[in-house]
Amino acid sequence: ALQCVFDLALETGMRLREIYTVNLSQIDLSARTIFLDKTKNGSKRQVPLSTVGVSVVKDYLTTRGIAPGPVFPWWNGDLSNDELRRVTSLLSQQFGRVFEAAGCPDFTFHCLRHEATSRLYERTTLSDLEIAKILGWRSLRVALRYANLRASDLSAKMW
Repeated sequence: ALQCVFDLALETGMRLREIYTVNLSQIDLSARTIFLDKTKNGSKRQVPLSTVGVSVVKDYLTTRGIAPGPVFPWWNGDLSNDELRRVTSLLSQQFGRVFEAAGCPDFTFHCLRHEATSRLYERTTLSDLEIAKILGWRSLRVALRYANLRASDLSAKMW
């Protein structure tokens, strides 16, 4: 389950809470989307899935034999602030231990959102507006904070 959460974050740029609170009814593999009822900024959005994202979700659901309802085992569907904080803290700590063991002690789960953003810029021809829509940004100014583009990639695009 942790691997699926990690891969989804990297493929979609979804926030930790957006991922672990997903219900099976929000996933539409034929349309390659995950519908988020409520995001950090309080809005709804559809998150497109890459072919890798679809494969990750399909493999996880097949392996786990998920029934209707919450997809991930840490969350019981309770949307109370206390429960959401508890699960977020639990998963943040688990990922912190994973990143520490991998030799990346300063890496946090939120860093995956930055990496996903950079990948969308570097590996696709999506416009700023399309990337903002995928990530749920209200302003394009947020792109300046999230997109960590490599100078070597930028120089390859120059004359």
